[in-house]
Amino acid sequence: MIQVSRFLVALMLISSPLLAASDGEQKDTAPLSFRIGGAEFTPGGYIDMSAVWRSTNVGSGTATAFGSIPANDSLAGRMSEFRMSASNTRLTLKVTEEPIKKLKLTGYVEVDFAGTAPGTAYVSSNSLGFRMRQAFVNAETGKWEILGGQAWSLMTPNRRGISADPADIFLGVGKDSSYLAGLSWARQSQARVTYHFSPQWTLAFSAENPDQYVTAETTLPAAFRSQFDNPSGNGAIANQRPDLAAKLAFDARPGGRSLHVEIAGMSRAFRTVDASMEKRTAHGVAGSLNLFVEPLPNFRWILTTFFSSGGGRYIMGMGPDVVVAPDGSISPVHTTSGVTGFEYQPRPSSQLFAYYSGAYFSRN
Repeated sequence: MIQVSRFLVALMLISSPLLAASDGEQKDTAPLSFRIGGAEFTPGGYIDMSAVWRSTNVGSGTATAFGSIPANDSLAGRMSEFRMSASNTRLTLKVTEEPIKKLKLTGYVEVDFAGTAPGTAYVSSNSLGFRMRQAFVNAETGKWEILGGQAWSLMTPNRRGISADPADIFLGVGKDSSYLAGLSWARQSQARVTYHFSPQWTLAFSAENPDQYVTAETTLPAAFRSQFDNPSGNGAIANQRPDLAAKLAFDARPGGRSLHVEIAGMSRAFRTVDASMEKRTAHGVAGSLNLFVEPLPNFRWILTTFFSSGGGRYIMGMGPDVVVAPDGSISPVHTTSGVTGFEYQPRPSSQLFAYYSGAYFSRN
């Protein structure tokens, strides 16, 4: 078993009241938001510096490439690594406005510096790549919400309700920006409609950006290599249609303790075209059941699951969506993954947590 140890340091930018003047009178605190016309702007973010030590040389920076951890019989598997980076530093901007009665518009942009870096990034300047995480507009009216832009996929577990707000998304409390090995997630362009039946029940549908994906280790017939994305970044994929997702969530507070249950599902489509212009298609499906329970005050038990036939890219891309036969026929790969663990917050300023996660890709 490969053990991974990390030492993480994060410097947080926290808005705080001004110190009292010398005469003992406290000055007015600075506002967290400002207004331009009818819109309210709320900037945010933090400075992050992470130091990571691993017992094997994964070589993926501070974000662990769970699908590429070297085995013990390789040179990299016998060498440890140490890295430091401020790439997880994050900047956010939230803009809200009510242009007409009963219509609330929210624009949200979230960026960090964990994008593609130049080959000499770590020699002198450490010039890390600026990267978009989320950029969407959400419109609320009555019980309805409509979202458009890049946001967390509906297949990403929510802690409460159905929302793309980072505070409502479950990614674990740890600082690894690859999160957890068995977590299903994606951030991608989408059009989403959400309906709130009641304060407890919420339903959402989305059409999300598709991507026919295989791993670098997947061997495809030569005629079909250009028709699938892989970690080398083939962005010219002729996807057939969007990935279609739905989620139903239930939230309650029995005995004053939080309970969140959700089920989600997705439909996907894959396509190949051979030299004779004959097209072959296959359909993929995915589903999840996620539970967030507070059996004791400030103690949360968590269970997330993910089952799919053709959903490998939603598990950090650790496995392929499909395999392709020489004649172009497509066979979706069956996958299973999950996360379980607990989070305990004895005081507002401290938190204890532990998770166990894993992913399995069956033979095809």
